[in-house]
Amino acid sequence: MADLQIPAPRGNRRLLYISDPSSIASRYLPDPASEESLRNWIDDVAAAGVDTFNQEVYTQAWTTYWRIDKFDYDARPQHRRFLPLLDAGIQPLAILIDQAHKRGMEFIAGFRMNDNHAHVSIQQGVGGGGSFIVNNPQWQVQQMPPGDFYRLGSPLDFSFKEVRDFLLTVMTEVAQRFDVEGLEMCFRDHYYFPYRAGRERQPVMTELVQRIRGMLDEVGKQKGKKLLLGAHVFSTVAECQDLGLDVPTWIGAGLIDYICPADVMYADFNAPYQEFAALTRASNCMLYPSILPWSSWRSRKRLNQVPMTQDNRRALSQNFYGAGADGVSVYNHFEIMHASGGAHAPFYPMAMHDFHELRHPERILQGQRHYIFDPTWGEFTGFGPDRASTGAVKAQKIVLQRGVPHDQGEYIFRLNEDLSQAQTAMLLFRGYHMTKADQVAVQINGTAIPAKAIKSRCDEVRLDVRTPHEPPFCTHWFTLTAPPAVFGENRLTVQLLNSDPAAQEDIVIDEVEVFVIPRP
Repeated sequence: MADLQIPAPRGNRRLLYISDPSSIASRYLPDPASEESLRNWIDDVAAAGVDTFNQEVYTQAWTTYWRIDKFDYDARPQHRRFLPLLDAGIQPLAILIDQAHKRGMEFIAGFRMNDNHAHVSIQQGVGGGGSFIVNNPQWQVQQMPPGDFYRLGSPLDFSFKEVRDFLLTVMTEVAQRFDVEGLEMCFRDHYYFPYRAGRERQPVMTELVQRIRGMLDEVGKQKGKKLLLGAHVFSTVAECQDLGLDVPTWIGAGLIDYICPADVMYADFNAPYQEFAALTRASNCMLYPSILPWSSWRSRKRLNQVPMTQDNRRALSQNFYGAGADGVSVYNHFEIMHASGGAHAPFYPMAMHDFHELRHPERILQGQRHYIFDPTWGEFTGFGPDRASTGAVKAQKIVLQRGVPHDQGEYIFRLNEDLSQAQTAMLLFRGYHMTKADQVAVQINGTAIPAKAIKSRCDEVRLDVRTPHEPPFCTHWFTLTAPPAVFGENRLTVQLLNSDPAAQEDIVIDEVEVFVIPRP
């Protein structure tokens, strides 16, 4: 594998930082916000090595960081800190753009195409969004899947031309009024069309994307520069299409300039990013998959939501670049500042300086990588058992049934690593309800791992603040080499040779980890 050819990243943009509408306002900026505090924030972002800064400027039919009479300004308490500047005729958004340009960064204005935080703003006493949403319930999605968490938002139904026209009007205002490099459509929230209508209504959303593209081309011609259109989408092409987002057409028709696939909340090491690379590499569209703070709902609970380590981020970024990505985007990074989410040091701005290394594929390979393959939405029930808001089940597992002789299962993990170039690597898996008396056989890609090469123990210590009653488990590990491991998709097969006669519950294996140590 020494001559393996990994696609080189294209272009000069390597790091895209996405700031959501409220988190920085509520957790980082002073109240009231001043021009100095806004410029200092942008200085912090630039010092962290960011190429492109995306401030989301619209959500729930509200404008954020800017205000004009024809639209509703965000009524939530955290956005009142900008009122003194706005009342003085100063647009905070214009300050952010100016300072970003002074620091050599591109500036993208982001738009939440829908938002699932209506329950939060209602609790804050300001309603479920701007008047366009609140006064037009007939334009909200009426048919939703079963699941309590779907009821928390007031998503607009893009089947209605009025909804599409309104959003385009807001986008046009930003593109014309502010000196941005482009706009980003954020599709991370659930549902844009009625339940199960997404696939048939893909052309409806594509028509809106075409209109946005045309508007940006027209405004860009007036300004004498190319204006970008990006899209933050779900982590598989199938999920996108299920919700009405015809990503292959958007890329193939040249409608978007970059795309950022990601799970809505968690960093998915196992997502098929190569699906997107197969589309983008045949086009001029760039690919920037997103890094998020945690690997799964389960991992978020552990240690009071401690975020992933830099070893984890290197591994995730290596899977991005190895799949054909042109860079990385950073989403929800500021969640580590949230007190209710477990505020963990280092705090901002120091927390952002891990970004520098992720800009450079060659530097990633010089550091240790720790891959985590765990059930992204395992045990979560808000959208149905083990389901993400897209409806996709994201909880891969092997279940070894004790009542089935020599039962076996397979776990697929994507490892974009040339292990022949590493000093050493180790694969680890945990078997819940497994005991010392259970005997298993292990294969990687059909090749047996000798029993004497597999080590195990049943006393691994894992501090879990939120769920102290974790089922008993045993941990197995062995040195992973190439072959049998390959660059890309790998298959771990585990077979139960002899079951502990005193054990009753089936064995569940849903956590696989790979540690890679580079050569010195």
